[in-house]
Amino acid sequence: MFDYADRYGKRFVTLIDSRATGREFEFDQILLMPTARGYRALVELAKEEVDPRVMRILSKVWPPSTIENLSFFAMAAAVYARSVAEPPARIEVGRVLLRTAAFCLLRCARRKETGGGCMAAKGLGRHQVPKCVKLPRDVEAAWRSLKRYIAAGGSVVEGERTSGAMKVDFTLPADYYPATSC
Repeated sequence: MFDYADRYGKRFVTLIDSRATGREFEFDQILLMPTARGYRALVELAKEEVDPRVMRILSKVWPPSTIENLSFFAMAAAVYARSVAEPPARIEVGRVLLRTAAFCLLRCARRKETGGGCMAAKGLGRHQVPKCVKLPRDVEAAWRSLKRYIAAGGSVVEGERTSGAMKVDFTLPADYYPATSC
């Protein structure tokens, strides 16, 4: 059996919010995603940073699970942008979520060919986040950089100028879904 930790050293990478809260978030280097503990910590930090009025607006558009999932992505990108990226950038998680909700509503209102977007399935518990919701470009860029940071084991990789050994392709097939979940 192949053991990643034995062959390459550490398997988990810690992202520290050094310029704001000082909290630590743990990411799995193989999955390029946070561990369960890191996910919970990111969601809790997002709940603290997002204005309650914004959360009330979002709760009218999406169920709590979708808000949690999207706030984790936005918060991870925000922590990376303000703590690791040079120069540091400020990403407001509440504003990102509002922009994402506005784009989702606009896209769903115009979607006719498949019977509607996530709004049609909202009350039925079949909200399809990956099929309808797209993160804004500024967060997407920070998220890509964060994944490179995790893949590199916690060292900063300059832009797209990575060696062949450090380059990781994140493109997944359209019908991909993980076999298990946390």
